[in-house]
This record gives sequence, structure tokens and C-alpha cells, in this order.
Amino acid sequence: MAARGHVQDPNDRRLRPIYDYLDNGNNKMAIQQADKLLKKHKDLHCAKVLKAIGLQRTGKQDEAYALAQEVAALEPTDDNSLQALTILYREMHRPELVTKLYEAAVKKVPNSEEYHSHLFMAYARVGEYKKMQQAGMALYKIVPKNPYYFWSVMSLIMQSISAQDENLSKTMFLPLAERMVEKMVKEDKIEAEAEVELYYMILERLEKYQEALDVVRGKLGEKLTSELQSRENKCMAMYKKLCRWPECNALSRRLLLKNSDDWQFYITYFDSVFQLIDESWAPPLEEEQSLEGEVHYSIEQAVKFIEERITEESKSARPLRGPYLAKLELIRRLRCRGCNDEYKLGDPEELMFQYFKKFGDKPCCFTDLKVFVDLLPSSQYTKFISQLLEVIPLSATAESEVALPADIKALQQHLCVVQLTRLLGIYHAMDKKEKLTAVRELMLRYRHGLEFGKTCLKTELQFSDYYCLLAVHLLLDLWLEEGEETAVWQCLTFLEEGLSHSPSNAQFKLLLIRIYCRLALMQNTYSTTPSAVLVISLA
Repeated sequence: MAARGHVQDPNDRRLRPIYDYLDNGNNKMAIQQADKLLKKHKDLHCAKVLKAIGLQRTGKQDEAYALAQEVAALEPTDDNSLQALTILYREMHRPELVTKLYEAAVKKVPNSEEYHSHLFMAYARVGEYKKMQQAGMALYKIVPKNPYYFWSVMSLIMQSISAQDENLSKTMFLPLAERMVEKMVKEDKIEAEAEVELYYMILERLEKYQEALDVVRGKLGEKLTSELQSRENKCMAMYKKLCRWPECNALSRRLLLKNSDDWQFYITYFDSVFQLIDESWAPPLEEEQSLEGEVHYSIEQAVKFIEERITEESKSARPLRGPYLAKLELIRRLRCRGCNDEYKLGDPEELMFQYFKKFGDKPCCFTDLKVFVDLLPSSQYTKFISQLLEVIPLSATAESEVALPADIKALQQHLCVVQLTRLLGIYHAMDKKEKLTAVRELMLRYRHGLEFGKTCLKTELQFSDYYCLLAVHLLLDLWLEEGEETAVWQCLTFLEEGLSHSPSNAQFKLLLIRIYCRLALMQNTYSTTPSAVLVISLA
């Protein structure tokens, strides 16, 4: 039970056995001990509340509530009783009663910092934002600390968010919050990063983007240190809102020079370059190009910049994916715009092949490349897949005619190719016989891959799980498109097998749910209810 060690009076010793019984789940003994104590000390309110907690936990809610209200009517102000009642009301799911409890306590002890803060938190739990604001200011008047003042400011923001009338939010709540923070800024009382964050949030919601930018770029912005590049990210957001594309471009370029693997800044860099091209922007003759430095405003500059990032990456100790993907992204954008400059960056097929050679053993390789497969002509799909398979170190074994990977890296590479094969529609173009052959091969690879996951915990996925999933999806295609009944039963068999090796695989469970439910609907029989089957499959 909370905070019983803070009480330094004889009652602490008397109450301790009851606390111990409740902590250990022995509620009946707690009730008996409370009754014994109350016979000797009838006015020991906390003992009554602890008895009520025991009654609540033994299912006697009405008795517990009556006993609690009897104590609450006395408006107790001792810590033990208040905290015990708070716990009881929480277990009863009656948080509104906690507010009444501390409202009474604050009236009796108006200068208590602890009771005022508990009252504020009680209002927060029930969403009484107006009363939160008042409680925060009352607390600040008693103990003039910044956090209490900004509790009141935050309460105004919450009122603006919950207000049904957006006009009221922007004309009353947010301007009042802004004035409150500005008062602290003028008095130079801003101390914490959270206070700056709150100020920024208010200005952003008021659509005062220039003022928000000034805050972030100014002295207050120096406090934004807890998150990596927090200041730069906020500046970037405001530059975008203000359509200040030169600053967007220069800042993203500068950040990419520091870290050429940060994908979000490549997107901003490309967005800003093409915005500047569309606006026919040209740098001023006598002034700086932007507040953030040099600006790139042509395709030639963008191409050169990306090539430089790749050159720098080759010198890096750790391989970086960003520059290579940025090159493909630039090709994609140039192609969408009908530009003829994409040839300067190279052939997309070759670039994707080189990317696979460098990062194919990473699980992220497939998700990276699938965004750019539309750069390949459909006539080259089969050739591209064959090209990828040629660089994977697979070896045939005496037990199987299928060439299998010898380690986890080769397995990941092959999995990436198999997933790309599915994505490009090559499996879909197969006839029934070819699909069944592919299913057998995938399951053979799945079972072979289990050798690499013998040391995996039950909460971890097996390295080869995707082979099983792809086999199941091919069988589902046969069932749904061609009405092959045996395929669905094979699906269930494979999924149950997969689940026995990877009990935490959510995709196996979701597919089982989908198939079992569909079977129940199609056969219109509920002898085995779907819910019962789901319990088995999710166990």
C-alpha cells in the first residue's frame, strides 16, 4: 500500500498488519484485523477505509462503499485515510469521488501543497480541465514554482482541444494561454524545456508560425535538448508551414551533411528542390541565399549532392542505406515529372541490384526496394529476379535437390528475393501445378531454416517464418481463385505447424482467424464455434 512509511505516529504501527495482509492478498484477515483494531480505536478512520478495501476485494462492494462514504463524510485530512480512500475509489472505478475528497481536504488545510497537487491530479483523471486550471493557479499562489504555473497553462490547452467550438478555442483559451506564457518570458522565468515546448505548441495551434519559428531559433530554443535534432525538426516544420523553401532546402542539406542516413531529410530536400524549380527561384545577388545557408535549386545540384553522399558513404565504417535509396527516390521523382535527367543517375535496375548486393542480408531490404519496383519495366521482372538469385550463396545437399542457404545471411537474402517475386506478380502468373511446386519448395526452405533458430526464445520469430507465410498465401490464392478445397486444409496445417515453432507470430494467428471464420461462414455450420477455435489458435 502506498506511502504508509511516511506516517510517524503510533497509528502506523497499529495499521501495519492490515497493510501487510492487503499487500499479500489475504483480504479476509485484513478485515478481521481491522475489526479488532476498531474495537479498541473507534475513531481510527484509516482502519475503516482499509476494511472497506478488503470488503471491495472480496466482492462486497455495497458494504465497502457505505463504509467509505461514512469516512468521507467526516472529511478526513490525514494522509493515511486520504490515500487509502483514493486507492479504494480507484478500484471502484469512481475517480470523481477522489475530487470531492481532496476538495474537502483543501478547504480544511488551504496551504497544503500536497493536497492541492493531489486535487489537480484528481481533476486531470476525470477531465475537469476548467477546475484543473483553477487548481493549478491556486497551487502556484501558495508555492510559486514554474511547474504549477504551467499546469494551469496546460489546462487551458486541454480546454481548447476539448472545446466543440474551434472559434472559441482560438479566440479565448489559446490566446489566454499565450499571454500567460509571454508573461513568464518577459520576466525571464522560463526554466525548463517542457515550458518552451508548451509555448511552441500554443503558437503552432494559433497558426502563428513565424512567432513559433522565432521562439525555436531564439534563446528559448537553446533549451530544446532532450530529443536529437529537436530544434532543427521544429524549425523545419515551421519553414514548411511558411513555405520558406530556401530555408527548408538549406537546413535539410546541412543536416544530411552531418548524417547522410536520415531519410526524412532526403524527402524534405527533394520536396524543396522541386518547389524552388517550379517557382523559378534564384538566389539574391547581394544577400545570403537563406537564413540556413547555401541553397540547391536545380536538378544538377541535387544529382551532384546525392552522388557526393554516396562517395562519402563508401568511406564510412558502417554501411549507410540512405544515400543509395535517395538516388532511387530522385530517379522516381524525375520520371514522374517527365524529366530527361534521370539517365545521369544510372539504370534503376542496376542500382537496385547493387543495393541488394550490399544490403540484401538485412530484413529491411525488401521494404526498402518494394517502393521502387515500379521503376522496373514489367518485361524485366523475371530477369531481375534471376539476377538477384545468382549472387546468393546457395548449396545443394544430399538430402534435397533444392539449393539451400548455409547461414542466416544467405537465408535473409533469399527471403528478400522470394518476397520480391511475390510482389512483382511472378507467383500469380503461375499455373496450379507450378504453384504447388513452389509451395513444396517454400515449406522445404522453411523447415530447413528452423535449424538456424534453435536457440530462439518463444517470444522471438523464427528466421524462416516468411517462407511458411508465402506458402500459405499461394495456397489461399488456389482456394479463393480456383476453388481448390484441399488447399485451405493445407493452409491450416502449415499455419498450425508454424505457430508451434513461433508462438508469438501475429501473422500466423491472424491468418488462422481469417481462415477459420471464413470456413464457418461458407459452410454455415457452427458446431465448432469460431470463438472456440480462436482461443485454441491464440493460446
